Amino acid sequence: MQERRGSVEEEAQRAEGSPSVSAAPALPIVAALTAPVRRLAQLLIIRRGPYASAFENLILALIVLSIASIGLEEIPGLPVWATRALRIEEIIVVALFSFEYLLRIVAAPQKLVFIFSFQGIVDLLAIAPFILMGFDARWLRALRLLRLLRILKLQTHFLEATVATRTRELADKNAALEQAQAQIKTELDVARALQLAILPSTFPARAGCDGAARIVPATTMCGDFYDFIELPDGRIGLVMADVSGHGVPAAFFMAVARTNLRDYAAQYPDPGSCLAHTNQALCAQNPMDLFVTVFYGVFDPKTGALRYASGGHNPQYLRRTDASVETLAATGGVVLGVVPDVEFADHAAQLRPGDRLLLYTDGVTEACNSAHEAYGEARLIAELQVHGDGATAALAKRICDSVTSFTDGAAQSDDITVAVLAWGVP
Repeated sequence: MQERRGSVEEEAQRAEGSPSVSAAPALPIVAALTAPVRRLAQLLIIRRGPYASAFENLILALIVLSIASIGLEEIPGLPVWATRALRIEEIIVVALFSFEYLLRIVAAPQKLVFIFSFQGIVDLLAIAPFILMGFDARWLRALRLLRLLRILKLQTHFLEATVATRTRELADKNAALEQAQAQIKTELDVARALQLAILPSTFPARAGCDGAARIVPATTMCGDFYDFIELPDGRIGLVMADVSGHGVPAAFFMAVARTNLRDYAAQYPDPGSCLAHTNQALCAQNPMDLFVTVFYGVFDPKTGALRYASGGHNPQYLRRTDASVETLAATGGVVLGVVPDVEFADHAAQLRPGDRLLLYTDGVTEACNSAHEAYGEARLIAELQVHGDGATAALAKRICDSVTSFTDGAAQSDDITVAVLAWGVP
């Protein structure tokens, strides 16, 4: 009997110390029931997607509706149907508030911290008046207004996240734009180097002649150009030209004009005839309606004779050995590339030993300082008179430096191009 009693007691003790057989299946059931709630919390609370935003807007609308209903309930003599409607509205609002409260507890990484936080207490008080049956807690419903602060804070976080995202996108686009601009600048720098490389760097070697040119582009690409063309019988073609506009279009038109002028210079010995044929060619291939002013002269280094024609170009100067400066007659005329079938007259001038011929574009005389005062012809002539008896390269550089000094940092509005020819020098 004692052995039997001991066996029964041992079995009872084992039963009390061991878990229930039916408890094990309960864990998967609880997990299965809470899994949808966790998924909803993930979708509506944690993630900042469209569903979470819509859910927050719904709660915000319900808060405003609930606050408004407090005032409506205080109206005396409400009809029965209105009281019933307000009651139904209260049930729906509390149900949704309770559902949201549950989701926020599930979503909180530290649930007790959330429950006893200011936000958690406000959420609980939002549903407390309905739960406290038999107690006049309508005044507590006014505390739902405090939930607006949290919702607005969440909206602020959402806006901040949106702004941060847009800022990152803008930064990425700016980086891509800067990279594209850097590539364009590199390509334009190469194009500028190639453009300047096609212009002659030295004057053709002739006894008793010294020539030099200098060009200062206003932008990356240049519309001005000069040229020294070696012609039959040892003559030299002298070109000073200015394409309308700036940048890439002017640079392309400059290349076309220079190529045509060089081709016709070899075929037509008279400057006027050369300009006339060049004008015809440019009028036929000018889709952007650009034009170019050109001074073209044919110089004989044996005799010092100069024959020239002008297509709308500004007056050029001849400095004599006595420092007097003469303007070459009959410059001006019609620009090239606009009106076809135009004739250009030939003119002549005679250089004497020690004379200097100055060719330039209007970027020199029309350069302005910060007071909008132009450099002008008078300053250019003064430079010729005082420093014109020096080397041609030094004179060309001095004129460009004089213009730069005069403008004193003001933005350059046009290309500056200067060419100097000295004849009869040792």
